[in-house]
Amino acid sequence: MAWVHPFLDGNGRAIRLQLHAGLHALTGGLWSANRGLARQRDRYYRCLSEADMARQGDLDGRGNLSERMLVQWCEFFIDVCRDQVDFMTALLQSQTLKARLAALIRVRMAEREDYREELILPLLHVLAVGPVSRKDFTQMTGLGATTARKSMSRLLRDGLLKSASHKSEVHIGIPLDALNILFPNLYPEAAAISLEYHFGAEGARTRI
Repeated sequence: MAWVHPFLDGNGRAIRLQLHAGLHALTGGLWSANRGLARQRDRYYRCLSEADMARQGDLDGRGNLSERMLVQWCEFFIDVCRDQVDFMTALLQSQTLKARLAALIRVRMAEREDYREELILPLLHVLAVGPVSRKDFTQMTGLGATTARKSMSRLLRDGLLKSASHKSEVHIGIPLDALNILFPNLYPEAAAISLEYHFGAEGARTRI
């Protein structure tokens, strides 16, 4: 597709979308080669262009294009994938993730009502294990029934918990304004968006 250019504009984006979809069986959605390509944009374009170079002498493959530069592109792409796997592996380590989740809850405690430190472990459990019933979640907090329900309702309103209905199990949610603390450097733009939510267009502080 890079050589054919089927669209008037957006060929690179279309190819990277297909790349992401094609790799999904391998990535499981946990990492994306496109993130790595975006963070090495100049080298990415240079290697892609060089892979289209003409053959450099009789020892550079048998076709019209350079085999050496194609190998260089493949090595670059594999390095990008390896780097993203390593990045996400480190980001999802349970102890560091627990520390970031605790930091998020403590930040929210200073800003919003119904946040408690007792929410950290239940949230980590839902993040690591999967959905639980509302009753189980409130029991895991160790808080009184009324306080626990209020705190869970707050998490649902803020998007840290998700649920299909008011009686369904709760599962983890990752709202945009939590990304910069929970997964730093995964989506740097989220920090700027969070500030815009937080202070508004005119700089006035607003409650999210």
